[in-house]
Amino acid sequence: MGIVADSNVPNLVIQLNLMDRAIVYRGIMKTVPDTYWTDTVRPKLYPLWDTEKDRLVEFTWYDNNTYHVQRRKFIKNFKTGEYEWKDYEMEQSDIEAARSFYEFLKETFLNIEQLQNEEFQEEMGRMYGEVRSETWFTVRLARNFLLQETDFAMLSDSPLSDEVKALYTTYRQKLRDLPALFADVTDVKTIKFPMSPDAFVNVYKVNNPDAVYLDTEDQWTLPAHFFYTQFKDKMVRYLMVRDITDRMYTDAMIRAMRENPVALGVEGTPWSNQHQNLDSIKRSLDDLISRIDNGEDVA
Repeated sequence: MGIVADSNVPNLVIQLNLMDRAIVYRGIMKTVPDTYWTDTVRPKLYPLWDTEKDRLVEFTWYDNNTYHVQRRKFIKNFKTGEYEWKDYEMEQSDIEAARSFYEFLKETFLNIEQLQNEEFQEEMGRMYGEVRSETWFTVRLARNFLLQETDFAMLSDSPLSDEVKALYTTYRQKLRDLPALFADVTDVKTIKFPMSPDAFVNVYKVNNPDAVYLDTEDQWTLPAHFFYTQFKDKMVRYLMVRDITDRMYTDAMIRAMRENPVALGVEGTPWSNQHQNLDSIKRSLDDLISRIDNGEDVA
């Protein structure tokens, strides 16, 4: 039963794209969570749809109960004598197996939000387990949290005075230097954090008007246990939500590029519907992000 034999052009119902680990169902695309992909989707593919030397690239199910399968086989090129991957279309031979796979993909698509939430909760639980006691992980977590909490001070439109901004610059640098400053410490409970600019200006300097910021030992504080226990929820949620937001933004950008072909600045390689330029575009994005992080002009 082939789609070319039908008089009417069939409509795409569902499509699995293995390069993106994404399912498109009735025009809506969702990415399958990593854990579910590895534990459930991958085993479902083997051995009918996917093997080590005959990889599934794309599975599509149409509304006239036909399907299309694009695969990639690892074969020998007798002209060069070397093995290479070659794309081909799989023959439609088992409609019931394909229908069963379609139903599995549809169920997976409809449950992706729940799967993503479960994976998020598992990751939260893992991170909570790691921050239960003071370790270098919790020190870095607290340090990163404090850095991100003070990002506002570095903005060009920050209402802070130049003098206070300078204090925040020093504060943030000292936070970054914590691992180096306390590299020889074996008990992380003895690590001291720099006093915040706000505490210095409004409390410490009131009683010590001639003090220089972070120039004396008493301006470095030993965080009590409650610092980690009371703020770990906020720190973990803040950092994880920020990370998830970044990934969602990247996914949205890639989807937009796929729908509207563009040329990216570094290598100038247009997007390909066959994903031939995926690695090139990823390298371009990585380079662009790196240049932005280094403060280079990318205009």
